[in-house]
Amino acid sequence: MVLSAPKVKFYNGNEVPILGLGTWKSTPGEVTQAVKDAIDIGYRHIDCAKAYGNEKEVGAAIQAKIAEGVVKRENLFITSKLWNSFHSRNLVEPSIKETLADLGLDYVDLYLIHWPFGIKEGGELFPRNPDGSKALSNIDYLDTWKGMEGVLSKGLAKNIG
Repeated sequence: MVLSAPKVKFYNGNEVPILGLGTWKSTPGEVTQAVKDAIDIGYRHIDCAKAYGNEKEVGAAIQAKIAEGVVKRENLFITSKLWNSFHSRNLVEPSIKETLADLGLDYVDLYLIHWPFGIKEGGELFPRNPDGSKALSNIDYLDTWKGMEGVLSKGLAKNIG
């Protein structure tokens, strides 16, 4: 049996399958096979994120299924997310380009701001203050959004949110 999920239309006319495979907390070394199996049974929406630490493995599965002729890229809907330590407008594009390289794709179908607040930039995904609290930044989310609009206008993402 092959899965077929209904779709929801965005305001711009693009459509997203309402059922997707989430890859958060996927077991390293097993997520590639899980994504391959999901595509084989009909999943066409795959949700991933830089912070999940497995986009290379997810990408390997996507590329394998495209190479096998199981699915075409245009029939997949791939979601990824901008991590909190990349909220500066000038970091949005380099971040999505790293995601695209890891996934082996030219674009994602949906690129989201993972959380509505930024954290300290500088390499660590989960920076902490000396007292153990989250190291928040003062990046204005409107500046982040302008960066998101930039990747949309360049075709690196088909939809943003």
